[in-house]
Amino acid sequence: MGRVITTKYCHRVVLALLLQAMCLVLSQTAHGHMLNMTRLNVAVDSKNNIVFTVNIDLGGSLMTSEDYWALSQAANNSDGLRSGKMSEEVRLLVEPALKKLDTQVLLLADDVVVPRQLVSWEFPATSLEAIRNSLSPQMATLVYRASPAAVSQVSVKLAPSLAIPWPCLLRVDSAMRRLPISRLLTDGDRVSTPVNLLASEAATTDLLAQGMHMLQTIMPGLSWVAVGFTHIVPKGLDHIAFVLGLFFLATGLKPLLLQVTGFTIAHSLTLGLSMYGLVNVPASIVEPLIALSIVYIAIDNLFATRLAPWRLTVVCLFGLLHGLGFAAMLMEVRLPEAQFLSSLFLFNLGVELGQVSVLLGAFLVVGWCRQRSWYKRFVAAPATVAIGGAGAFWLLKRTVM
Repeated sequence: MGRVITTKYCHRVVLALLLQAMCLVLSQTAHGHMLNMTRLNVAVDSKNNIVFTVNIDLGGSLMTSEDYWALSQAANNSDGLRSGKMSEEVRLLVEPALKKLDTQVLLLADDVVVPRQLVSWEFPATSLEAIRNSLSPQMATLVYRASPAAVSQVSVKLAPSLAIPWPCLLRVDSAMRRLPISRLLTDGDRVSTPVNLLASEAATTDLLAQGMHMLQTIMPGLSWVAVGFTHIVPKGLDHIAFVLGLFFLATGLKPLLLQVTGFTIAHSLTLGLSMYGLVNVPASIVEPLIALSIVYIAIDNLFATRLAPWRLTVVCLFGLLHGLGFAAMLMEVRLPEAQFLSSLFLFNLGVELGQVSVLLGAFLVVGWCRQRSWYKRFVAAPATVAIGGAGAFWLLKRTVM
């Protein structure tokens, strides 16, 4: 009787924590503005010439909707883009916003602010109503050029007073790197860590990029399978722990396949939605929840004797969280626009192959004794305690440490 009460109490406590955490995720998603997220792109060629592109929802931030609509109308009716000169009417309308960008969005090369010159601009807008609607952002594009004497690393610093749609995604492309590097800036973290452009540094620190380039010369697209696989093995220790938690619950193959299938479908869903910008949850929320999911699975494993119906639902909910974690990683290595869907599919395929390899490894090690009477007491229970301990450590590390 005491064990039943303890089991129910543990389940209720952890489920209450999960419900509160999921409410927090939903509130963050509801208040996010992923569709009009500000994007900064820095492209550095072999001669240290920099093209700095700002993609921003001006009508939803630095200008009123009415002023941006007037700006768009004036820009489309002028021949400024063809002549390479901004008309006086356009300049007067956009000048206040440009001053804010020039003084509050700083591009740094080797920790020195780089002067830049605006060379082209686009102010699209379909209607005033579309500008006012955050679900249909009208993104302006401003292209600057700069030529610093030397540049070995670049970074971006946003002023504390700058009010723009968050988050802000910084992407750095360099002729000396095979892959772009991304940084995510938020209202509370407005300075990016420097991105090193030196070829020698890239050769020693970006082994993944080198490996991907070699694979691309053999078979296009296979590199994205490798990225997905390595995100599980060996880099995804928390995801490995979760999959092993599913493995150690039941001795039957069918319950395991049901859980893994539900988990796979769920994380594939949120991975796709995140990469299309339809769902956005900060890593500061997702990562602790992933750790909490590991703790919950471990607690449930210690007391459950079979696969309860609600267990599959909970595993699917956790799959949604893990998909957000996969998406956060994939943002670091931006998918090519021309092969976006195929690359996303191949990345997800690599993730599944990584999960399968974890399960196969577990079967090779302890599969021979899964039907023994002492399996749960001497194998599954100790392993589950270790998994739960690891999850608790990650939870503390990602919240209070």
